[in-house]
Amino acid sequence: MATFNKYLKALRERVFLDIGTVAERTGVHRNTQSKYEDSRDPPFDYLVEFAALVDVPLDEMLIKRLEDSKASEDAINKALKALKPGDRGYYEIKSVNEPNMTYNAVSELMQVKITEASHKLIPLGATIFVNTNSKSIDANSMYAFLNPMNGEHFAAKLVLTATKLKLVFDSIERKDLVFNVEGGETESGYVLKTLGLLGKIVKAELIF
Repeated sequence: MATFNKYLKALRERVFLDIGTVAERTGVHRNTQSKYEDSRDPPFDYLVEFAALVDVPLDEMLIKRLEDSKASEDAINKALKALKPGDRGYYEIKSVNEPNMTYNAVSELMQVKITEASHKLIPLGATIFVNTNSKSIDANSMYAFLNPMNGEHFAAKLVLTATKLKLVFDSIERKDLVFNVEGGETESGYVLKTLGLLGKIVKAELIF
């Protein structure tokens, strides 16, 4: 089961959600969520909620679970036949590194490597893909920056209020940054440009 548990963890990290947030949105205790990512077999109802949360087709998730099943080969094959196959007449298993995207190809995105301490969900050395055309602030998204002082890339979440702009790292390695932006959207845009905002991160390469 360990492979499937790691798969669940990778899906969570791919969409930049922490354990507490996933637990709350799927209706389980934080400790239960941790166990689902470690060794416990999650129930079907949880998988339905989790698949919707991380935007992964439920059938893909069930197929991944079957790959890690201890059931007989005959039972697994019958289970696979009960699910709807792909357009080619068979199942195409996609890895967590190939999430559904609204882009025709990854080549349309800027690809950079994280080289500076970032949000705790984006480790050093991770490769990220950035939509440079998307710079509107969304509290649930992650953003890429090019530090103009040293040329290093880092990632952070953004929170904008009527008077403050905050770069959130949620990490012991880097403190959050807070800027007064009483000038509203115009001033916040200037601050972000000065900080080297590249755009919204839409994909991060993860290994599990």
